[in-house]
Amino acid sequence: MSGAETLEILKRITLQETWPPHTHLFTHVRDRTGAVIDQAMAVFHPAPRSFTGEDVAEISCHGNPLVVDRILALIATTRLARQAQKGEFTKRAFLNRKIDLAQAEAVGAMIRAGSGAGIEMATALLDGDLSRTVHEIEHDLLAITTRIEASFIMEDVDVSGDAILEAVGHALNRLDSLLEGSDVSPAVFGGIATTIAGLPNAGKSSLFNAILGYPRSIVHDEGGTTRDIIREQVTIDGIDFIFHDTAGIRNTSSGPEQIGVQRTIEQLSQSDLVLYVVDARKGLQPEEQPWLDLGKKTVVVMNKMDLLDGQTRDNPRERTVWVSAKYQSGIEELMNVMVDTYPRIIPKIFIQRHACLLEKARGSLLQARQSALDSVTADVITIDLNHAVEALRQIIGKEADADILEKIFSQFCVGK
Repeated sequence: MSGAETLEILKRITLQETWPPHTHLFTHVRDRTGAVIDQAMAVFHPAPRSFTGEDVAEISCHGNPLVVDRILALIATTRLARQAQKGEFTKRAFLNRKIDLAQAEAVGAMIRAGSGAGIEMATALLDGDLSRTVHEIEHDLLAITTRIEASFIMEDVDVSGDAILEAVGHALNRLDSLLEGSDVSPAVFGGIATTIAGLPNAGKSSLFNAILGYPRSIVHDEGGTTRDIIREQVTIDGIDFIFHDTAGIRNTSSGPEQIGVQRTIEQLSQSDLVLYVVDARKGLQPEEQPWLDLGKKTVVVMNKMDLLDGQTRDNPRERTVWVSAKYQSGIEELMNVMVDTYPRIIPKIFIQRHACLLEKARGSLLQARQSALDSVTADVITIDLNHAVEALRQIIGKEADADILEKIFSQFCVGK
């Protein structure tokens, strides 16, 4: 759509002739008879000073879907525009070099983020933190590669093995810094999926309520009162935990309770963190062992310590915390253990594609370093260096093929 067509649409649907660039104007959106559909704010952004680098018009109307649909239908009647495809605006911005591919992915990440930390991670990616670091590493690797290649044809240029090792070592250190915490970054990005599980009447719901600070889940002396999964999100020391209070697990349950137990086991297998609650008076039972390691990480919570009457305390696992959910005792210590289970830093890499390409680049550099240590000829070393550069370039989209672009942008929603 050309700039003239963009302006023509604005003029037709508002009956307003003058549209100064980059200026929000209050206007009325009108149908073909001149009747008002809605009051709105509209702005015209001529190329190249727009998100996509093309001529863009933005209309901010009231959010009622019926109003939005009427305005879209009205625009369609002009035959000067069509509805955007998934991710098309961001894809156009990438193709017009307004942003690189990593920044484009950050737009989708900003929408998907399920935690405050996730928003920070996506914002840093969108601001170009990763892109700048990748460019710098690429520049350093190209510099040493150029020197090596120049030494093949120029007698006065010589590159020692120590110089190669220094350059490769510096690049490896930077890659390691980028990859720090990437193993848990998807959980931090989306919120730590935390499941509270244990035998019936172990005090799971009491613990759930104690952590939340209010009575969210039903607490009763009778076991098996929780039949479904109850979900809440809590931020603890800057880390978002998505809590799931679940039905008590036992092998003899039946009927509705059995369905709850099955859902609990499914939830456990999808959990980043499991708080496995045990009645401290009874201790951890042998039949519970298979359920302890269904999640990625587990903290055993020995509950009801107020009822021990001087009994000795044996920690069944390395991560064991003693609490009294009823009297709020030990809850703060439990929260500290939960937070300490994850890195205090916010990971820089949280998109799997980036992690894989950085690992690929790292592998090539490790091979180059080993070749340098083994005094392998420099032309062989340059092959590994070039492979590392190629992987880095794929992160920012310098060497991304059409299939990769299609896969990335098809995951976006319409309008982004």
